Amino acid sequence: MYPIKLTLTIISSVSLITLLAGKVSAITESPLQIANYPATTIAQTETKTDLELLAKTIRDFLQSSSYLTESEYLFNAKMQGTDLSFNIKTKTITQSGRKFRSEITFTEQGDKEKSTRLVISDGKQVWIYRPDLKQYAVTSYAAFEESFLIGLSSLTFVEIPEDVRQSIAQSENSKFIVEEFGLTNLKELQQEQRRVDGEELSIYTYKDSREGFTFSGFIQPQTANLKQLEMRGKIAGLDIVITEKILQRTTAPAIDAQTFTFTPPAGVKKVRSLSISPF
Repeated sequence: MYPIKLTLTIISSVSLITLLAGKVSAITESPLQIANYPATTIAQTETKTDLELLAKTIRDFLQSSSYLTESEYLFNAKMQGTDLSFNIKTKTITQSGRKFRSEITFTEQGDKEKSTRLVISDGKQVWIYRPDLKQYAVTSYAAFEESFLIGLSSLTFVEIPEDVRQSIAQSENSKFIVEEFGLTNLKELQQEQRRVDGEELSIYTYKDSREGFTFSGFIQPQTANLKQLEMRGKIAGLDIVITEKILQRTTAPAIDAQTFTFTPPAGVKKVRSLSISPF
């Protein structure tokens, strides 16, 4: 989650999202869909918000300085009757300090893989590699506009400063953890219970009233594991919904000197800029 920072990161990608909106008419005849991602709405009867469960989930989420996350990811944008949807599979290694190595695979209906990209950050610069084009590009971390495609949970983790991560991971104060994570207005935090894919989950929803975005975290109450993230709001006239279903999250994966750097294969050309988008 870390909603305020994540909102600003997504908003910085407006140019990309607007570009994708221009491609909507070419792909709405056969939109991609992913099953079992219900819309996030708060039930009529709400219970008192359980801050302890949410705080435990956040603290556990930040215990290690590195993770390997495998996810299914759905991006949907609507504007004036047009609808853009695409499915992604991500396999992302993250490390504190804005470092990540992400394999991003766009999929078609029937789970058929369409194309894969490799994106690597050493915390200062980002390499984008397109095997399908035999091209790669290098940009600064600050200028990288497609970071949300590495996965909401992975982006959230790498955007949290190391001192904040450590202060949360070491705290036992639920209110401090939740607010330090960025959920500063507890009046905007709501909770409900819902059955998703045959499993009872606690769903926490937080609205960032300043930017108009709503974030939802789907949590397994027995383990405090984060199962799914959702972000929805409006950018440049587009109704955006980004949903990530976390398939597996591994603590302290194997990392070596080559993990967060890129060596171009033979025959690959360096270009000035390169988009991850397949459109």
